[in-house]
Amino acid sequence: MKGRQQRPSGYSALQWKVAEHLVAGTPLDRLADTEKGTAVHQAVNSIQTRLGVLTVRAAAFRLLQENLVPTPGPFATLDLDPVTRTVWAGLRWDVLDIDLVPALAAGLSTPDSLRLSPNEVTGALARLTEMFQTTRHGLIRCGFAHRVLAPEQSTVPPVLDFVAASPPGVGAWDPSPALRRALALRASGRDVASCAKAEATTFDTITGRLSVCRKLAGVRTQRALVHRALCDEVLLRPAGCDGADPSSATRSVWQLLPLDVPDTELTVAICARTGLDTTTVHGCLRGLRIRYRDDCAAIVAGWKYGVLDELTRIAPDARTGIPGATGTNSPDLTGPTGGGTR
Repeated sequence: MKGRQQRPSGYSALQWKVAEHLVAGTPLDRLADTEKGTAVHQAVNSIQTRLGVLTVRAAAFRLLQENLVPTPGPFATLDLDPVTRTVWAGLRWDVLDIDLVPALAAGLSTPDSLRLSPNEVTGALARLTEMFQTTRHGLIRCGFAHRVLAPEQSTVPPVLDFVAASPPGVGAWDPSPALRRALALRASGRDVASCAKAEATTFDTITGRLSVCRKLAGVRTQRALVHRALCDEVLLRPAGCDGADPSSATRSVWQLLPLDVPDTELTVAICARTGLDTTTVHGCLRGLRIRYRDDCAAIVAGWKYGVLDELTRIAPDARTGIPGATGTNSPDLTGPTGGGTR
């Protein structure tokens, strides 16, 4: 890389080689083929942790922002249409890649205050990658060269209406970026297989990451995990709004959805806490699952609509008499293997 700088202290030789490749726009899969795959991905995770970001795009931005890697240029300012320039600037946001297009569409507007549609965002990204023949994280370096991106900008996106992972080091558990990404993906309502696809990894890897998160949070189910993550601000809380307007029974059931009991015991636990009959509880749960597709997503929606908050209890109640509801010797519940709800 032209203008290569000396490796900063604290970075191993492999980590620094990977960092330079990331800024240059090298695709991760090609990078993994040039070194031992596991070591390379561990290096990426370490770089993201050090820089306080979750994504490769944001890591590239921070490396240039801190002048750890030299900025090319400056080159001539490009004559870009407002949509393309706005989307290019938004690439620095530390939003998971699978959520990038909706996040840019929701959070960006042109200088004329025109909101962008997902199709406009997708089109602008396609134009930029074609223009520079590089990856989206490679566009960060090009953005600095052409003065679209600058050190005074931030990787933090505006408040969004969906859950996102907090930057590393924020929140009570301090999990790694890889763990935070798995948690944010699961909280979005994606099943484990979809989370694995989004992370370009295996089903077992995501299951393992979520298991580590549950241990860090001190809970057994993924429903309770997502709620605890929002309580402790390991996940950024969604922007609050009105509009859910649940019935009294649905609100009562919704408020107990984060209970840290297995799915097979959840209905009984809710009946015992609320006094509602089994048919009513089943009906309310079914309605929530139809509307939000997944219990984890329903919990995030509960925070969005003010049904749930940090005062919501998730510990099982010994008075319910539910087997395995209390104590520390209960089995570790790994959550769903497909589209399940734990």
